[in-house]
Amino acid sequence: MSDTQGAQGVKSIDALRRGLEVMLAIQRSSAATLSELSRQTGLSKATLLRILKTLQQAGWVERNELEKRYVPTSAAGAPGPLVEWRARLSALAAQPRATLQRKVPWPTDLGVRDGSAMLILDAHRPINGLAVNYRVLGFRPPMLMSSLGRCYLAFCPEDERRQLLAALARSPHQVDRDARRPENVRRMVANARAQGYVSRDPTATSMDSPDRFGAISVPVRLDERVVGCISCAWLPAVRSERDMVAQHLADLQAAAQGIERKLRQAGFEPTPPPG
Repeated sequence: MSDTQGAQGVKSIDALRRGLEVMLAIQRSSAATLSELSRQTGLSKATLLRILKTLQQAGWVERNELEKRYVPTSAAGAPGPLVEWRARLSALAAQPRATLQRKVPWPTDLGVRDGSAMLILDAHRPINGLAVNYRVLGFRPPMLMSSLGRCYLAFCPEDERRQLLAALARSPHQVDRDARRPENVRRMVANARAQGYVSRDPTATSMDSPDRFGAISVPVRLDERVVGCISCAWLPAVRSERDMVAQHLADLQAAAQGIERKLRQAGFEPTPPPG
């Protein structure tokens, strides 16, 4: 019997297919509620709960209890060494980030480069602070619009920035369009290096959008490499960027410096394994 004949006689596994459909729906939306997943997949909530429990037990999905959304873990689809690198970074950053969150009553994120976008390793979202929509923040923020991505671009080595921008310039996605406007990127980089921080692209959402939020980020560096970035997000209706910079930029920078010290003491390798 040939391989082709054998494959034609094998039945597919419906449960596996449904699980993959759910995983893809979560990855497409970055963060989804049970109701949203039911609408997207056409599956009942009872079936979804069983699939989601299996995905959680396998380490592919986690549930954000504050916002009742399911999100892909940073380990989903990544090779072992890269998962371990990210997990170690997150663990070494935990104490400085906890200190930061005691000082800042707004959501803070630790993000790393993931291809041509950023990946939020974990998020600190204080219950006593105003919640910012998880989907709007994005579990995988775009490089040229998010404060995390713009921060990485501004402070990474020049050769890495050129490679990233070349890849983004080939992208068909609207969020990457500024890669084809080098003067805009040069201006952003110059401003970031002069200020020591980067803001989210203000054109990402309209002024009257309920999803609008402000964000600033600072880099975490070892030698010349950017290991990751720390961001803080807030609601502009409550605080202006000027107020946030005056009140919390020093806290973000102190947290970044604290993480850098932890990484040096641990002999952390700043370059992640191939993904």
